[in-house]
Amino acid sequence: MTRQMHLNAFVLFCPAPVTRLSWVYPEDKIRHQWWEMAYWEEIGSTLERGSFDALFFADNMGGYGGDADSVKYGMHFPLLDPAVLVPRLAAKTNNLGFVVTMSTTFTAPYALARTMQTLDHVTEGRIGWNIVTSTNPHEGDNLGVELPAHDERYERAHEYMDVVQALWDSFEPDALVMDHEKRIMTDPNKVHRIDFDGRWHSSAGPLSVMPGPQGKPVLTQAGASNAGMSFAAKHAEMVFAPAANDTQRRDMVADLRSRASDHGRDPYDLKIVFTHGPIVAPTAAEATAIQEQILARPGYAADIAALRPPAGIDLSHIEPETPLSEILPQVTGMRGPFEKAVEDDNPTLAEFASRFRNLAADSRFVGTATDIADELEALQDFTDCDGFQFAPTYYPPDCYATIVDDLVPELQRRGRVRRGYAGSTLRENLLGDA
Repeated sequence: MTRQMHLNAFVLFCPAPVTRLSWVYPEDKIRHQWWEMAYWEEIGSTLERGSFDALFFADNMGGYGGDADSVKYGMHFPLLDPAVLVPRLAAKTNNLGFVVTMSTTFTAPYALARTMQTLDHVTEGRIGWNIVTSTNPHEGDNLGVELPAHDERYERAHEYMDVVQALWDSFEPDALVMDHEKRIMTDPNKVHRIDFDGRWHSSAGPLSVMPGPQGKPVLTQAGASNAGMSFAAKHAEMVFAPAANDTQRRDMVADLRSRASDHGRDPYDLKIVFTHGPIVAPTAAEATAIQEQILARPGYAADIAALRPPAGIDLSHIEPETPLSEILPQVTGMRGPFEKAVEDDNPTLAEFASRFRNLAADSRFVGTATDIADELEALQDFTDCDGFQFAPTYYPPDCYATIVDDLVPELQRRGRVRRGYAGSTLRENLLGDA
């Protein structure tokens, strides 16, 4: 039996979600600006037509606005709040799920539990939470909170999950009775204080929001470090896994499934996806021409600006030809991609910066729909992953339309991507849970 792929779209509520300077586009082809509702509504409708599981919003508090180059080149700046956008998009779609990012470091557990459970109601069961511990010190500067060290962030996050899970469980599913005759809205015996008092977090409870259609949001996470993968194996239901090459991707999938099994979970209940930026065109030559235009836009200053927040340090003063292994000890943010690059080929800072999160640079996913479908099938079969997140490499309404109109039908023809939706909630469509 052919194994199916899960598909998500990976974006931020900003000018250039992943590929640097992807906001640069022929102005006569720009129908809507990135901050306009019509722009996002068109993307949502397109993805739903392609049977995508979810529109996944990465996010952070403040974008990459801590330096002039980030502001100048539009490196996740301006950056708007996607949690406010999601209800609008949910009202314009019927099946597409939405994942929003909220930080365990910078959000109070009760506030997060309340917001996510409310969004589960507002979206009618189509919400997921992308759990991050945050890597960008600029976020802490904006909020007046110092960013803890890498491993401590994950220690705090484990306790954070205990709090939010207790809060979601504090309001039992059948507690809301609305008995008009007896004048009873909610059964107090089925709503409980949690009186959580941990090392880093505390909350009295109960949560003031009754369980939504899913009971709780779908939980997603990304992390390539040892601490990050341990966290994902315990808590996450979907992981998007960064890696430098296919062998590392295969090994990461096997490692994550093994760790999930160690926690008593079915290893295939953990959905593992990789992020790519396919460039689809009628011919390989046309696709390559688009790729060349995209790759010609960023320069070294933009590359370094994009690298600063995930690294957690200012890299602009370091010589471009410095081997990454000499920089790694200073990295305080998202260490996994740096560690894996050092292990793979130990590039120079300039080489690593030019390819980090520059999905248009992967020529395997540049070509015709048939070419790219071949590569995606081979990658899924080799790595044992569950699917892919597609990030736009140019103007997202057009980029996603090409993927849905050309690539998705080819994957459906091969039995890799479903036609339509299996259920009404994100949990049913992504995880198969009723």
